[in-house]
Amino acid sequence: MIFDLQINPGVASWPVIRDAARAAEDAGFAALWTIDHLQGSVMAAPDMPECFSLLGAIAAVTSTIGLGPLVVNVNNRHPGVLANAAATVQSISSGRLLLGLGAGGGPQGSAASERRAIGISAPATVSERHAVLEHTLDMLDDMWSPQRDEKYDTFPLPSPRPPIVLGVNSERLARIAGRRTQGVNIRGSSDKAREVITAFVDEHRRAAPGQNHHATVWDFFDESLLAPGNHRIAEWESWGVNRVILIMFREIDVARITGAGKLLAS
Repeated sequence: MIFDLQINPGVASWPVIRDAARAAEDAGFAALWTIDHLQGSVMAAPDMPECFSLLGAIAAVTSTIGLGPLVVNVNNRHPGVLANAAATVQSISSGRLLLGLGAGGGPQGSAASERRAIGISAPATVSERHAVLEHTLDMLDDMWSPQRDEKYDTFPLPSPRPPIVLGVNSERLARIAGRRTQGVNIRGSSDKAREVITAFVDEHRRAAPGQNHHATVWDFFDESLLAPGNHRIAEWESWGVNRVILIMFREIDVARITGAGKLLAS
């Protein structure tokens, strides 16, 4: 099982985030994830740094740990701008980016207020949001293809192309992830988690037999999940999960991150 760390960057200053990133790398976490929100209140925080800017800064102060946003709301950016931002982080990090993407919530969802405040409208229906997500995947395929159209000449081309992990809440999206991306993410305690993971793994094995994938679940940071023989880890593994992402939500505790190194090494 691979273990990653996710942080809520709105609850800490840059020096704390920097120290947490270095501590996570030293402790042996495989990747450090941040989030994509525009307003701190969505994540119970006083403000919220922009995710790609932050990932570029973290990339500059680390050297081995994977980095990624979990997840980018595809309604917050034009897909071409998203493609350039991701390619830039991939370059700065020397190929360590994992690109988390999501369809975003509806007009009445928990993050709707941040979009309304700056005039970004979200598609009203689930089908429309899924269509925007697939359009974004199409544009990434077009802009990042080695045989891309000449109109994309001199746009950043990431090398290597970063794996994409979709945040999902349904079997339908999980199967889209399996066909078109390299990973899926859902909260481990969700009542849909097992069907999402198994649907993704099944679809990915058919679409890309033998290729690596990231079947991930997230939960709140808890050292017991890192202990050998944890029953929840064993259950997730039985579904096909191969990566667990632990989030520090209310605060970023560098000492706890450092202490987790002993468990990761056991």
